[in-house]
Amino acid sequence: MISNETEIVQEKAKQIEDNFSYKNYEVARNELFANLRLPSVTIRKDSITFSQSCINKLDDVVYIKILVNRTDKQIAILKCNENDKHAQRWCVLKAGKRKSRKITGKEFSSRVYDLMGWDRSCRYKMLGYKIYYEGEELIVFILNEYSAYKEHKRKTKAQVLAESESTGFTEEQIRKREAEERKMARKPFYPDDWLNTFGVPVEEHHNVEIPSINLYNSFDENHNNKKV
Repeated sequence: MISNETEIVQEKAKQIEDNFSYKNYEVARNELFANLRLPSVTIRKDSITFSQSCINKLDDVVYIKILVNRTDKQIAILKCNENDKHAQRWCVLKAGKRKSRKITGKEFSSRVYDLMGWDRSCRYKMLGYKIYYEGEELIVFILNEYSAYKEHKRKTKAQVLAESESTGFTEEQIRKREAEERKMARKPFYPDDWLNTFGVPVEEHHNVEIPSINLYNSFDENHNNKKV
């Protein structure tokens, strides 16, 4: 019986092998999975935070420079000395270990949201790619390849009571609705051109490269040109 089953499996595998082609296959995007161990960055309307996995990718680095490429819509991070004029501290030291910290930057975030046309009621998460350029280690984030989440801030007791008085809903009803909103806030959504697909075709994926980086392509000039 086992022998017959084995022969059937082997025969089926041979049939698949003889007719196999990458045509019509798509490479499933990393963003569709949890990927807790992959480096990532989360940008909110007032801050930017790098994941602990991202911190761990650059050994012993406490200060970084954040580089922006407006043309290719990418962000890159590069280690630097704390005395560098543009240094940002992206982690704190606790018990000898580096822990990620939030970098507050309302103006920076505002410019990124303007550049990308993003919804300010959402936060955006991008996976990072560690690369080497001219002898330096960098992590690059492609801004067009994001998972977005609706932001939700828990109401205070006073806010709930005020809403209850103005709407007539009970505190329990308001908290129940808030719980549903928090649940929805954990559900990601993606760029429109990702809808109804798992990823890019295999043939296209084989040819994908991260575009070359112009380390000093600042977006200040473009932003300032928008001002009247």
